[in-house]
Order: sequence, then structure tokens, then C-alpha cells
Amino acid sequence: MQPLDAGDPTRIGPYAILGVLGSGGMGKVYLGRSTGGRTVAVKAVRPELADDAQFRQRFRNEIEAAKSVSGAFTAAVVDSDTEAKVPWFATAFIAGISLGDAVARFGALPEPALRTLTAGLAEAITAIHRTGIIHRDLKPANVLLALDGPYVIDFGITRATEGTALTTAGTVMGSPGFMSPEQASGVRVGPETDMFSLGATLVYAATARSPFGDGPTPALLYRVVSQEPDITGVPDSLRDMIAACLHKEPARRPTTQQILEYLDANAPAPTTGGWLPPTYTDAIVQASSVMTHMGVNAGPTGHMGPQGPTPPYGAQGYQGPGTPPQGTYAPAYAQTAQSGMVGVGPYGPGPGTGPQGVYNGHNGNPNSGGKMSRRALFGIIGGGVVVLGGGGTAIALSGGSSKKNPPQANGSSGGPGPSSPGADTATGGPSSQASGGVTGPSNSAPINDPNTAASNSLGGAPQATAAYNATTSDPIYNSALSQNTLILVGTNNTHGLDTSLKTKWPDIACGGGTISDLACMDPNGTTVYTTGDDGTGHDNCFAIDVNSGKVLWNLVPFDSSYELQGAAGVIGDLIIFTANVNVQGDALFAVSKTTHKLVWKQLNADLGCVHVPKSGKYIFTGHEASASDTDSTVTGLDVATGTKVWQVSIHLATMGGAGEDFFADDGQSLFTGAQQLMALDPATGKTKWQTIIGDPTDPALINIPFTDGSGRVYITADGYLAAVDASNGKVLWQSSLPNSGQFSISGAYATGDGQVYVTDLNKALYAVDAKTGKCNWTYSNSLLAGQNVSTLIGGGGKVFYSAGQAVLGFNANGKNA
Repeated sequence: MQPLDAGDPTRIGPYAILGVLGSGGMGKVYLGRSTGGRTVAVKAVRPELADDAQFRQRFRNEIEAAKSVSGAFTAAVVDSDTEAKVPWFATAFIAGISLGDAVARFGALPEPALRTLTAGLAEAITAIHRTGIIHRDLKPANVLLALDGPYVIDFGITRATEGTALTTAGTVMGSPGFMSPEQASGVRVGPETDMFSLGATLVYAATARSPFGDGPTPALLYRVVSQEPDITGVPDSLRDMIAACLHKEPARRPTTQQILEYLDANAPAPTTGGWLPPTYTDAIVQASSVMTHMGVNAGPTGHMGPQGPTPPYGAQGYQGPGTPPQGTYAPAYAQTAQSGMVGVGPYGPGPGTGPQGVYNGHNGNPNSGGKMSRRALFGIIGGGVVVLGGGGTAIALSGGSSKKNPPQANGSSGGPGPSSPGADTATGGPSSQASGGVTGPSNSAPINDPNTAASNSLGGAPQATAAYNATTSDPIYNSALSQNTLILVGTNNTHGLDTSLKTKWPDIACGGGTISDLACMDPNGTTVYTTGDDGTGHDNCFAIDVNSGKVLWNLVPFDSSYELQGAAGVIGDLIIFTANVNVQGDALFAVSKTTHKLVWKQLNADLGCVHVPKSGKYIFTGHEASASDTDSTVTGLDVATGTKVWQVSIHLATMGGAGEDFFADDGQSLFTGAQQLMALDPATGKTKWQTIIGDPTDPALINIPFTDGSGRVYITADGYLAAVDASNGKVLWQSSLPNSGQFSISGAYATGDGQVYVTDLNKALYAVDAKTGKCNWTYSNSLLAGQNVSTLIGGGGKVFYSAGQAVLGFNANGKNA
């Protein structure tokens, strides 16, 4: 940290400015402290940007979006003032050093630390992408190394500078050696761009050089677009994975969930000690000492005076002059990691404290059957095999060798939700004030538990045989089933197959890319609605005849800034679409299915995921907890106008983002949950009942609920599948996965023919009797194990399961006939 210059502010917003941490393309970074003692990194934007109205609008939108990111590996945005004369934002202060500076000073990371870094960055990107943000500038300078793991900073903010003086003056926003080919070419980017930057960053960490070398910006951009990366020196066990991240085609890059599942599934025995080499750890401890030296020898302005000791590396990873701190001042962590006994500092326990923490928000007590946190797994990540990639090529990670396999591809980017320390019992908290003066009630219904429910195991069932199989030309993200037609919406095309998985009608050029996550069927079963690229680069709304594949109508969005996320549902005459809006946040809009005209639209950064019942007066949205809050919100909207009717808070609930649906309904109740499954009154938001799944003393974290019209609501939760009476919340049965298996928060599910179909984290498929919870059959395939489940849909005596480009069809009895 450097002392303040004469022109530096002594206060920004509520924060006293203590010193300069560094400067970047957007502005200057300061160390700040609130009156209550909270330490933050404050970034003030460059003066020439402050006068740019276009920048201010984008900056406002990006900051609000960034505040919604909550993850164990991200430096959360905790405060901002986008309307100040000089706009600014503040992030949580991370006592650490940047990956770029550390590698330049100490050399490449050894393989164990590189595996830890990979897991931490993948989970950070997962948390960022879950809120609809793309980082766009992931690079070594934006990765901080701390004693308890790596952190990602400055997510999503780069986009605010697009089209400003910084870009029009010829400056390339982003870092050329770490940009994706699509960024370098100036085309629209999706979440896959961050996977490319992740691969480039990992090459730097493993080899101390960029995969595309050095040189002037034009030369670097040319290499990124046209030449293969140099990954010489990357450890064999990670080479194929990193190479897949660096694929020129976005659809062929792995997802964060695929990377995390590989690392989790191949963890060696636990070890003690820190995750970084001693030289790295010593530098971090020195950087941590800035926490204990603030205010020492302070000048009249409240920042460190000229005699105050300055560590050689400022927190937030900016190198500054100075010498290691001398004297008796205790560092933030009591001991270095070499001893394996790092004490608890201002950011919680350091390495050596044991596998305590959380797993997807679930308390991880290793002595009571809880799941270890990803941080607890950091020191125990080993080698193994996983299938990644797409476009007809699967990459087997086994000592660095590549093998050809049947066509597979990436699945949905949705991953486990962010971990939350100390996952308290989830009770609906006090509601916020709804628009129009309507206040939602507090949720305090009694909590049921499953003590008297029948208990089953999903293990030991017969192995099913796939009766049909097919391979599509692109990865599949959405599906619908009606009129003996299976509709599959892929990244480039929409496909129509019969129930034997034979082509029924020619592909339609309206792929949803990896952005659109929702497709919906009209209640009449003859029309499917979706969104996607029409082949000319435009996002459109599509109505497709199920039987013929004919596009009945194709509607251009009402605003060129819309990035359509999908068709959320049909209610009455209205089709509800969801979108991300470049400037204003998330959007919902309703289109008449008879006139094809816009009926209403709502722009709101708090919209998040969307649920549309088949009938009624309300539709519902859920908004994930922000970085500074653990309460998610559920909002009821008037279907006729889209205006807010009520809003309630739910502690620790997973809600996802635009293009997702984390709710279910049966016409009488809206179902959602956190550590309890909850039934809400659709008209008021009042909680009718709450139910624990799993062990009542250690409740399982609720995933996405679903129904089948039988009066039951089904839920996966950690390692449990359960059926609950929709009228009172009584647990009818609960079945557990064998060998302490887990379900994914956003895993695929389906119902049909008296069965419930679910998949676990290893992508095994289970067909379970809906009345009893007994597993009738299961199916697993090692080629699917490394893929994300894209779709699962059942009915008419069949169930269809897709993963990447592979599509499998099963008879309901699990047999060929």
C-alpha cells in the first residue's frame, strides 16, 4: 500500500481513505475504513468516465448486478454510489496478493496448489454466472491469493466501459493475452468467454507465462483468434482440461460444474497445512499485516502517515513500495501456514483448522454426516477421469491422454449455489414493502419433520436399458414433449423427433445458445414457445407448431438491448418471456398469443427466476440473496399488468436467475424452500406450512420442487428424494441415495406414468414409484458422468434424457419392450 498523494481524497462516501492500493484501467483503488471499523477496497472511476452519461448508465447496471454475487471465492461488492460526482464502488477487503504478482515474483505454482486454484476459480465463476453476470476480464491480476483460498475480483465491471472514451480512443478493454476469441473478434459473448480466460489464467499459474506469449496488442489478439495456445509445462493431469477451456469454439469448452465435479470426484486423502508454498504464504502474511497497522502513526487525515510500515504487497494484489513490517505488531494471522496451525484472523479460519464449513449452504459437520465444504477439499484434490468438451469430441482426463468417445457436449451452466457460512434454520423473514403500499406478511408457520415417513434406498434397483438413442448436432438445453413429438432446443437449432428418436421435421434455425434456459408448451399441447437466435444474429420469440415444426410466428423483441432468456410459461392468453436487459437489469414481458403484441413489460434488477402457473391471477419471481444479505426474496406479480402485489423474504433460499425456475405450484400453493420446503399462499405470500427433509437435527438443503397433479409435491435435498402432501406438508416418503450421494440444486427431474425421474450428481438416472418412493430401476453411463444433465422429460410410457448432444429414450418399465 502506498501513502496518499496530495490529489487523493481523504474520504469517499462513508469510508476514510487510508492509502492507495493501486490503479487500473477504470480508476484508482484505495484502502478504506468505515466508522464502525469495516475495511474495504474502494475503486473510484477515472474522471473522464464520470462525465460520460453512457458509462454512468452501464456502471449503475453492472454494479447492481455485481452486488447480487455471493460466493466463497469472490470479493463481494458491498457498497457503491453511482450518482456521485466521481462514481465509486467498494468491495470486501481481501488480505492477499494477486496471482499475477505472486507468479512473477515466486514462479509457477506446484501441481497441488494449481488444483486448488482451479477449484476455487471454478466455484467463483459459478457464483458469478448464477446471477447472470459475465466477468469478461478474468486474468491473473484479478485473482487474489489468500490463506484460505483464491478470490476473484472486479467481476462484470469491465462491460460498463464499452462504447466510452476508453474504447473509442482505441484502447482494448480486457487483457489481450487472456481474452477469448469472441471478445477479440468483437462479437457477442456468453459465459463461455470466462472459461477461456480461466484456461489462460491457469496456464499462466502453471508456467509463469501467457499461453499466447507477449507482444503488442494486435499481435496478441491475432494469436488468440488464429493460433493454438502454448500449454507446454502444464501438469499432465490438468492439460486436457485446460486445453478444453481454451477451445476456439465456445460450445466446446467445459462448464464450471464439470470442472468442480471432476475435482470433487477424484479427491485424495486429506492432508494438513496450507495450500500454497511457503514463499507465497509469507508474502500473504505480510500483506495481511495492513489490517493491523491501519491508524498506526496516522496523520491528521486519518490515513497512514509517512512513518507507518507498508507491506511489500498491498491487499487486492497491487504491488507498492515499502519494507516488511517491523516491531511487535501482530499480523492478521497468528502463524504462517507451514506449521498447519494458522490462527483465526479477520476473515475466519485459515488453513489447518480442519474440514469445517459449508457445502451448498449446508452445515458441514464431519462428525455428524454433514458434507465438507469445497475449502475443506482444497488440500485433498487428486487425479482421475472425467468427460468434458463437446462437438463430437470427449476429453478423458487420465494422465493427460485424449480419447475419442461418442459425441458429448457441455450441458447447462447452472451449478451448485453459493455456500453460506453457518446455514441457519430457514424461516421466512420479515417481508419488504411491496409497491403500491402492499406489505407481505412474515412467515412463521409451524415446521413439520419427516420422523414418521417411510424411508427407502435408491440403491440396488435393476439397471435399465436405453430403448432408443440419438445424437443432435448441438448441445441440448431445453425440451418439451407433446403430440408424440420430442422438441429439443439446442445452442443452434430446435429439433423435432418422434418418440423413437427419429427425425420428425427439419431442424429450425432458432437455437437458444447457452443463454436461453426456458421453453414452454401451450396448455393445448400443439404449440411450443421459445427464444433464440434466428440465424441472423437477432434474439427472437418463436411459436412453433409441434406436429409440423412450422414456425407459426417469429417476433422481434421490443427493445434491441434485450438478451432473451426464454419462454417462462403460458397463462390465459399471455406468454411470459424473460430477458436480461443490457442497461436496466432483468425484464419480464407478456405477449398476447392471439395478437402477438406486447401487453406489458417490467424492468427490474430484482426479478431473477420466474414461475408461471397454468392458471390464476399471479406469476412469481425469485431473487437470489445479495452479497450483503442472506435473505432471498419471492415476489407475487399481477398477471394482467406485471406489477408487484406482495414480496416476502426467505433465509438462504436458492433462487437462480433469469431463465430459470426454482418454484412449483399445484394451483393452491406456491412451493419453494431453503432448509425447509415451504408452501406459500399465491395471493398473499403468507407461509402455509414448512417441512424439513432428511435428518431433523441437520436439515437438508432444498433443491427445486416439482409436482405431477397427484396432490404430492416432490423435492430433492442433498442426498434425499421425498414426496410431501401438498395440502399440509406431511412427508409421505423419503428415499436416500446410496453411498451418501448427492443431488444437484438445479438437477433434471420429470414425472410420468406414476413415476418420478431424477438424476444425481454423477448423472445416474433413477425411476421411482411416485406413491411409495421405491426405486423401480436406475441407469448410469460413465460417458454421461462428466456431462451436465440438460433435460429430462417423461410421459406416454417413456422418459427422455439428454446430456450434451446425446439423447436417450427409455420405456417407463426400464426395459427394451
